[in-house]
Amino acid sequence: MPRSSRALVCLSLVAAGYVVTRLGAFVAAPATPKAPRTQLQARGGGEYDISDADIQTFYSSLLTGSGGDPPKGTVLSELVVKFFHGEFTPQGFKRYSGLWKGPPPGSIGKKDISVGVAGLKAQMANPMFVTKGGVGYGVDETQKVADDGKGWVWLAAEMSPGGLALELFKSVPYGKRALLVAKQSNVDELFNAVNWDVALANVEKTFGGPQIKQR
Repeated sequence: MPRSSRALVCLSLVAAGYVVTRLGAFVAAPATPKAPRTQLQARGGGEYDISDADIQTFYSSLLTGSGGDPPKGTVLSELVVKFFHGEFTPQGFKRYSGLWKGPPPGSIGKKDISVGVAGLKAQMANPMFVTKGGVGYGVDETQKVADDGKGWVWLAAEMSPGGLALELFKSVPYGKRALLVAKQSNVDELFNAVNWDVALANVEKTFGGPQIKQR
C-alpha cells in the first residue's frame, strides 16, 4: 500500500476512535436531575396544634356570661334539646318523644331547654359515650384517644347526614366545631358563668383545623 494511502487510513482510524470515545462518554455520563421547582410542605407542621394555653383561653372566653340556659329559638338550644333531652342507656341515647312542654305546649320552650341543659351537665360530668379525638388534625383514627388525661370535657358539633350532631370528647376535638369545654371535675364552674352568645358563635368556627364554611 502506498505511504499516502496508509497515512489516510491511520488518520481515518484516529478520527473514528475519537468520535467513538466522545459518543461513549456522552452515553455513559449520568444525567444530572433537575431540582424540583417547589418542595412539598410537611403535613401537619404544627399549624393546627392546640396548646394548654389555647384551651385555657377558649375556656376563659366562655366564662364571660351569667350562666343559665341558652335562649329559646337558637340552633344551640335546639341541639341541646335534641341530643340531651332523653335517656342515656348502655344501648344508646333514647331521645324524648313526648309532648314538648313549651311554652307554648307542643313546641320547644324554656322548660324543655332546661331539661336538655340538665342532661348536658350530667353527661359532661360523667359521660356515657365519648368520641375519640386528640393528637392532632387529620391523624389516622387508630391514633386518636378517648381521654388525653388533661381533665377537660368538650361539647363539639359536626355535620352529619341528618344535620349538625353533638358529641362529647375528653380529648381535643380537632377539626370539629368546639362549642363548650369544662373541667370534668367541676362542670358547674362553666354553667354558672357560661356566655351562650360565645358558645353560639363557636358553631361557625373550626377548632384545631382549617376554617371552612360551616353552613
